[in-house]
Amino acid sequence: MFKHILTPTDGSRVAAKAIKAGVAMAKEMGARVTGYCAQEPVPAHVYGEGYVADKQLAVELDRRSREHAQRCVDEVAAVAKARGVRFEPLVTKSAVPSRGIIEAAEQRRCDVIFMASHGYRGLTGLLLGSVTQEVLAHTKIPVLVFR
Repeated sequence: MFKHILTPTDGSRVAAKAIKAGVAMAKEMGARVTGYCAQEPVPAHVYGEGYVADKQLAVELDRRSREHAQRCVDEVAAVAKARGVRFEPLVTKSAVPSRGIIEAAEQRRCDVIFMASHGYRGLTGLLLGSVTQEVLAHTKIPVLVFR
């Protein structure tokens, strides 16, 4: 049914469970997986006038963000390799993770997005929002939500 599955991750335990389930589904369908993580850019105010952070701090924050995103994608790679599923890594900078996920799926021509939901409900869900909800609301690509 599906040939190319985008599996976004933020490095959380919930995402780790979704990775395993998404890769297992890919294995059963003979699909390939693109593991994706949206690297958060260094906040603009760090570079702005009047802020006392030195440039080395901004460089260090960017490096750590990039390393975290790469570790997240490496986790997907390890699961895919263990299951014998073809894998492609992708990390992009995106201030809005949901937008990064949708753009990654479109650019890589994925036919489904398989992602976790943290399951926030009520006031917590309203206040924290949900990357999954944003993806569901703004993409035309099918989304499978793992809970």
